[in-house]
Amino acid sequence: MEIASGRAERLAAQLASMLPGAAVVQVRIQGPRTLWPHLGLTVLNSGGRTLRVPRAKALTIARWMIRSFPHAGWAASGGRAFDLRTAELRGLEA
Repeated sequence: MEIASGRAERLAAQLASMLPGAAVVQVRIQGPRTLWPHLGLTVLNSGGRTLRVPRAKALTIARWMIRSFPHAGWAASGGRAFDLRTAELRGLEA
């Protein structure tokens, strides 16, 4: 899953400034129990601990991620993880 590396790096830098201490942003589309899918966002620090993110900010960031990587197969996958240190998107390991 790639977008132009410059764009991915800018997105990583922007997210890192919005989420101090964050290393990885995980996004999932939860559902489809309802008409509108629910977005799930988990933010991890470099030690793998979860950081708390207010709901409005989490939804905004999840939407940015999905719009930045539209061909990532969000609905079919278990989610994606975006490493803010390397600006790489990968699948979530089960």
